[in-house]
Amino acid sequence: MTVPISVPKSPTHNKKLLAWVDEIAAKCQPDRIYWCNGSQGEYDRLCAEMVNSGTLIKLNESKRPNSYLCRSDPADVARVEDRTFICSVEQVDAGPNNNWMDPKAMRATLDRLFAGSMRGRTMYVIPFSMGPLGSPISISASS
Repeated sequence: MTVPISVPKSPTHNKKLLAWVDEIAAKCQPDRIYWCNGSQGEYDRLCAEMVNSGTLIKLNESKRPNSYLCRSDPADVARVEDRTFICSVEQVDAGPNNNWMDPKAMRATLDRLFAGSMRGRTMYVIPFSMGPLGSPISISASS
């Protein structure tokens, strides 16, 4: 399946990352894919879009310059303990106080839930680095 890619196009040639983004896009079926670049212009545009949609509330500029309020959705299932699972091969590795599920069974469940979940929406690909950029201990998705 080919998904139209919004400007800017992929800033990477990392085949593993590109394949993963293609896999997720094929599953979730977004209308657009946007590769974030971290520029000030992009930040300003995205904040303005979120203010216009009601996701962000711009705070008083004189008291809190360049600041926004963003409230999480109370229905966010990440907060619901009975829907949070440790998916390890061995159930004992989940610990005594956690919900456990076999990773293959959870993947099947998530694949069903994510199928077509982004139709009519934009999928944002956001680069990150685990550790200081350029450091020998950094691990980044764009390496």
